[in-house]
Amino acid sequence: MVRIGTCGWSYLNAKEYFGDWKKLFRTKLQAYVKLFDLVEVNSTFYALPKLSTAEKWRKEADEIRPGFEFTVKVSQLITHKNPFGPQALQAFEKTKEIAKALKAKILLFQSPASFRPTRENLELAESFFEKIDRESFILVWEVRWQKEWTEKLVKKLFSKLRLNQCVDPFRQECFYAKDLLYFRLHGFGKPTMYNYTYSKKELKELAEKVKKFKKPVYVLFNNVDCYKNALEFEKLLS
Repeated sequence: MVRIGTCGWSYLNAKEYFGDWKKLFRTKLQAYVKLFDLVEVNSTFYALPKLSTAEKWRKEADEIRPGFEFTVKVSQLITHKNPFGPQALQAFEKTKEIAKALKAKILLFQSPASFRPTRENLELAESFFEKIDRESFILVWEVRWQKEWTEKLVKKLFSKLRLNQCVDPFRQECFYAKDLLYFRLHGFGKPTMYNYTYSKKELKELAEKVKKFKKPVYVLFNNVDCYKNALEFEKLLS
């Protein structure tokens, strides 16, 4: 199974795909749901929405596609502001409440490139993941593309903590996937990597890559042309 979507829906130009889209949908989210069956909610990284807002998003999605899936990026209070420190456990509980309202099953942790696998950082991460009540959530961790996060280290740590590694498949190999593979495609643009459009050749390479996996594969585009590239990629797999 391959599920395709993007990291967020707020920048979707719904008019480009539906014309006078406001006559067809109540919100931009509904227009997005008509195009895709998956989205990563990454606004939760910056600030968690009200519970009523998450419930509204779930209702809007169900009106268009009942099987639509949300994944949730956890709060920066967990991964960036004093990573895995004292405030992380409470932030995780609040993030879970939003995820439950969305009926999301996957929670994404993304560490900054500055979070290196030092002894202190590894001890903090292990303590956090061993303390939390993950319930039935599938946890995915993107540790960015540092050479220090070796295959040996990732396999040992992620296996111990029952995690799935998230990677950009054009940058590095996924070393450990307990439940599924979670790919986030960031791009190679300049001055920022996100300012990028994937070529047909690159998308075909990606299609060949994901077809080899027996476990579910989640492909989330996170580049400036994410909606265009995601739809192109979907056609390649159809």
